[in-house]
Amino acid sequence: MDDLEFRRMILSEPKLRNKDINDAIQHSEANQVFADDILNLDAKIEQAMKVDVPDDLADRILFNHSAQPEKKSFTKQMLAMAASAAFAAGLIIGQVNWTPLLIGSANASLADTAVEHVIHESPFVNNLDESVSSTQINAKLRPFAYQFTETFPYHVYYLNHCGFGSSNALHMVFKGEQGRITLFVTNIGTEQAIDFNKDGMSGVVVPIEGSSVILVGEEGENIQKIAANLTSIIKPTL
Repeated sequence: MDDLEFRRMILSEPKLRNKDINDAIQHSEANQVFADDILNLDAKIEQAMKVDVPDDLADRILFNHSAQPEKKSFTKQMLAMAASAAFAAGLIIGQVNWTPLLIGSANASLADTAVEHVIHESPFVNNLDESVSSTQINAKLRPFAYQFTETFPYHVYYLNHCGFGSSNALHMVFKGEQGRITLFVTNIGTEQAIDFNKDGMSGVVVPIEGSSVILVGEEGENIQKIAANLTSIIKPTL
């Protein structure tokens, strides 16, 4: 289990402890700290949601017109509790070394989101070489209803799913001519192809039937050529 998968599982189920998770915790102090912080956060949120309701609240609402100020006071207490929970979450989140799962905003362009994602995750993925097979690639593509109809023509260092703006994406890193290239496949659509250069990187966004393929590489990489090669062999699953 890699670090991204470990963190996704802990975030979705903070109390889950199976063999894979226990092994990941035992072999990494960072994973232990992350698991403990998320478990503490879950406990704080759960405690914040436990608000005692006055026994006579129903009677006040139904029969006593003077209950209106009380009701407003109770509402304010509920809002205060929610704000406290959010504040506690913010404090804890600020102390955790997160690998970004959701980057950018709903209004950010696909190109900006892709570049930010590459920058944030490069310290983690740049030293990996998982020698990913074409079978594994198509298995990861299945949730997006796409597949490569031919063997993937480049050596793949890394493959996983990731959060991508307001949606999800296939996240792949493979070997280009100048260096490593990052590929995203997302069901966020775009109307036309977009070339971009940003923060020392070159890239392209290519529409594919309601979805998008985004490639980001080093400046000088022939991204358009690689994009043409890949988009010619990626097709919707039947």
